[in-house]
Amino acid sequence: MARRIAYSGAAAITLAEVALQCRAEEADLAPELALIEGVIIPGVTAQAEERTGAAIRVAEYVEDWPAHYGSGRALDVGQATEIVSVARLGSGGGVTTLTVATELRQGGRESFLYFPDGRPPGELRITYKAGVDLAAYPGVRMWLLLNAATAYEFRERFVVGTILAELPSTFTDSMLAEITVPPRF
Repeated sequence: MARRIAYSGAAAITLAEVALQCRAEEADLAPELALIEGVIIPGVTAQAEERTGAAIRVAEYVEDWPAHYGSGRALDVGQATEIVSVARLGSGGGVTTLTVATELRQGGRESFLYFPDGRPPGELRITYKAGVDLAAYPGVRMWLLLNAATAYEFRERFVVGTILAELPSTFTDSMLAEITVPPRF
C-alpha cells in the first residue's frame, strides 16, 4: 500500500473557482475563507482520492514492493507521472538507492512500472509523483467544484469541526469514473 509523503502541487481547485461555482463574489466568501481553504477544498480532494484510488493533487508517494512483484506491475496510486527513485531495502532496515532504468507506462486509470534492464532483486522502495491532469479529465474538476459548492451551501450539515462529512453519492460520481483505479484482490 502506497503512502503519501507530501503534497507538492497547488490545490486542484481554488477559492475563486469555488466562489464562481457558488455564484458568489470571492469577497463575499472572505468570512468563510478558512473554512473553504482549510476544510472544504482539502476535504473534497481527499474524498475524490479515496473514491478513485488516484492522486488528484500532485504529491509524492512511496510504496514497498516485495521481491515477488515483477516488472510491469501497477503502482498502488493511479495517475503516477514520474519515478523519483528506486531503492533496495536491506534485511537490517538499511535503504540503498539504486541507479536503474525505469519506464512508467500510463494507462487510462493505472500506471505501470517497468524495469527495461530487468527488475533489481530483493525488496524495493519505489518513490514516485502522481497527480491527475485536470485538463485531460475535466469531469474531475467539475466533481470537485460541485461537491465543494454543496459542502459550502450546506456547511452546517457537512462540516463537523475540522472535517468534512461525506457527501451523498449522486450522478456526479460518474465524473470520477475515468480515473478510478480498478479493485485489486
